[in-house]
Amino acid sequence: MELNEIFKALENNLKETNNQLGFKKVQAEGNELSFASDSGVYRLVHDSESNILSFECAYTVDGETGDFSTVSRLLLDPADFDEREARSTANEIIEEIERLFKVKKQVNLDKVKMPKSVSRTKAKNGIISYDVDSLANRFGALYPEFKDVIKQNVVDYGEFLPETFFTEHGNAKVLDVIKSGNEAEQKKLFKMLGEIFEDGTNEVQDIIAVTILGEMKNDKEMMAVADKYMTEYMSGPVHEVNKLTSKNNRFTKKLKNPPAYKPKKRKSFSLANTLNSQQQ
Repeated sequence: MELNEIFKALENNLKETNNQLGFKKVQAEGNELSFASDSGVYRLVHDSESNILSFECAYTVDGETGDFSTVSRLLLDPADFDEREARSTANEIIEEIERLFKVKKQVNLDKVKMPKSVSRTKAKNGIISYDVDSLANRFGALYPEFKDVIKQNVVDYGEFLPETFFTEHGNAKVLDVIKSGNEAEQKKLFKMLGEIFEDGTNEVQDIIAVTILGEMKNDKEMMAVADKYMTEYMSGPVHEVNKLTSKNNRFTKKLKNPPAYKPKKRKSFSLANTLNSQQQ
């Protein structure tokens, strides 16, 4: 496919997002396709030698547009390009455009409800399991200063996204309590995590063992604190996860650079359960 045809295909797939964000085409010549709005300009530049498509943007402030900076690069070989590739490439570009230029509406968080927790009685009786919403609710009850952050997470994604909340906000508090908290604070933290892990879904068990406590990265002092308060059921998976997270491998690289957010599908596989079963 010729480059001008590729740009046309990308333009068609970007049309809806461009319209929503007020972008209009300003150039489609040679190896460049660019769009501008009141907030800035973004352009796609193709290098014929390397077959690299660069996504570059510049912001407009007080009517003045600044210098372009390269945000990301994609491999784009015209010889292998088709409509399927056009949709896939456009989707990646859309993620960048929305991340950089989409203005989030201000929301009164006082009117946003916290995620609802499953009742302790129902969880203990096996009627229903604790889920990630339960974890969010209990975490917010234990640390009220995070309630607005949890609500904002729900507003941003339409549901509570635990990986994002804990990696960006919650884990710092958890690690601080493990490292520097007094015994009462540490006991409360692990009691809450232990209860949810014990009677939780596969998903929430993975969040606790991998996303949260995996951040201890097998630190001896923190693991000693965890061992003091963890239940036997949670201890096995947490230790196995920390053996992995203490090393620089493909698992830790994925944790450091998670894939972009997409509406989630419920997982049928649980790393925490797998590791736990191996210990038994």
